[in-house]
Amino acid sequence: MTTESGIEPEELIRISEDQIARFVVERFLPDVEWTELDRDYDLLTTGVIDSLGVLQIASWLAKQHGITLTGPELTAGNFRSVRTIRATAERPQAGGAA
Repeated sequence: MTTESGIEPEELIRISEDQIARFVVERFLPDVEWTELDRDYDLLTTGVIDSLGVLQIASWLAKQHGITLTGPELTAGNFRSVRTIRATAERPQAGGAA
């Protein structure tokens, strides 16, 4: 069975919110346990990340998970929370799906 985009389900990128939370805490919130980070916590409004943080997360996704995000996907809204980062990374157009 293929998705609407024509990509087989097993080809879709899977990255866990736990993996993202660990990276965000390690890089931006070193005094917080990754398990304490609410997956919907607004990382932008609270100043945890800024535009440079967005680029750092995008770079990590590419290096560690083979997920390439392009210009249209590199909007702040796609990096607002752990949950939105995961959703962005799992989109077929994120480049990680072959």
